[in-house]
Amino acid sequence: MMLRIILTFFLLLSSYSLFAQQDLGLEKQLLVKVSPLSFFEPETIIIQGGLEYFFSNEVSIQSELGVNGGLFGMKAGRGKNEDFRIWRSKSELKFYSKKYYWAIDFFVVNKDFIRIDDHYMPFKREIHYNRARIEFQVFGGGLKFGKQLFISKNLVMDMYGGLGIRCRYRDVEVLELAEFQNREFFEIGNPFAERYRFTGWDTVPHLTIGIKVGILTGDLD
Repeated sequence: MMLRIILTFFLLLSSYSLFAQQDLGLEKQLLVKVSPLSFFEPETIIIQGGLEYFFSNEVSIQSELGVNGGLFGMKAGRGKNEDFRIWRSKSELKFYSKKYYWAIDFFVVNKDFIRIDDHYMPFKREIHYNRARIEFQVFGGGLKFGKQLFISKNLVMDMYGGLGIRCRYRDVEVLELAEFQNREFFEIGNPFAERYRFTGWDTVPHLTIGIKVGILTGDLD
């Protein structure tokens, strides 16, 4: 499924390059960026947006912030996750060529939530719990390539993909220990849950692919 998405993305990127140039004429302009795909995150709905400022037609800087309703006391979380609170930020330095751009990015993610009916393995010992508080942080960066083009007078579509690395840290505080310490009583086979089933640091590759929409705040010369 992921391979199909990646291939579709690069096919679209290639087709647009046949008739669109990357010089958008946005020197000294500011774009307000929104991330529509953040509404479809697997763990919670995230509202994410940011700003991109063009120092010239070749160089820009972009910063984003994403939050969910749990930070403001709203009910958030899916599956075994409750009281789910998350914020994340990303900064990018972009360099534009004739048809595409490439960027160096750095991002931070912070999660704090209650997880129910699961287990984790401190010191290679499997412990099952009814409730636990999990703090999860991610620090990462990478290199990505993309393309921006006007889809209307004041709207810009930003399509991108890239690779990088992320360093993850998690801490698990058991609030209520399970009476039966047996794996068969608990959920298995959830790939998103494995990251919460041990403590400390790990490092994993990072793949990013997506679409953003930019809103031009000024008039083009």
